[in-house]
Amino acid sequence: MPKIFKQNKFALLGANIFIILLWIAIFTFLINLFEIENAPFYIYKISFLIRFLPPIWITWFLWIKRGGLKR
Repeated sequence: MPKIFKQNKFALLGANIFIILLWIAIFTFLINLFEIENAPFYIYKISFLIRFLPPIWITWFLWIKRGGLKR
């Protein structure tokens, strides 16, 4: 992890929020680009899972696994 994130928790929080917003924006754009109107319902459920699971994972990793504010 870069040194700035170890010294400044607000930089870590800002990077976390930025990564989440960027991921959701890119993934939503790609889903809208390749969206099929008559797709089965489970395709929408899988896309919803893929859209929000990586941001939850990165948040868990940065704040819970690595210590977050306790460091």
